[in-house]
Amino acid sequence: MKKMFITVALFAVLGTLATSCQKETLTELSPVTAQAETYLITYSVDGVSMQTRLNGDEALRAFLRRLTALARQGHRVTVRNENTAGQASTKEVVTYHTTSEDDANEWAEKMVRDGYDVTITYDDKTGEFVCIAIK
Repeated sequence: MKKMFITVALFAVLGTLATSCQKETLTELSPVTAQAETYLITYSVDGVSMQTRLNGDEALRAFLRRLTALARQGHRVTVRNENTAGQASTKEVVTYHTTSEDDANEWAEKMVRDGYDVTITYDDKTGEFVCIAIK
C-alpha cells in the first residue's frame, strides 16, 4: 500500500510539472483591418475659413457633396487637405468645367487627394460648375 501511495503521489507531481512546462496555446488573432485614412480639411465658404477632421473616404465624399451643393446655391467654396498641403509648390493651375454635380465631386475629390487647393463655383448662366485646382 505504501509503494502504491508513493507511486501515485510521484505521478501526480510529475503530471503537475509537465503541465506547467507546456507553452500557452495561442488565441486566435482577429484579422487586421485597414485603418481609414483621416483627412484634416481646411475649407472656406464665401471667404469664411473653417476646419474639420474626416475619417475615411466616404466621409470625404459626403463632405465634398455638401460643399458642391453650397456652390450650386451661389456660394464660393474652397477646400484643402492639410495632410498633403505644401508638398510641392509648382503653382500649377488646373481648371475643370462640368454641368454634372457628380463629375464635379469626383474631380474635386481626386484633386484634393493629390494635394491641390480646390475652389468650386457655379455659373447660373451656363449651368456649369467651375472647378479650379491650384498646387
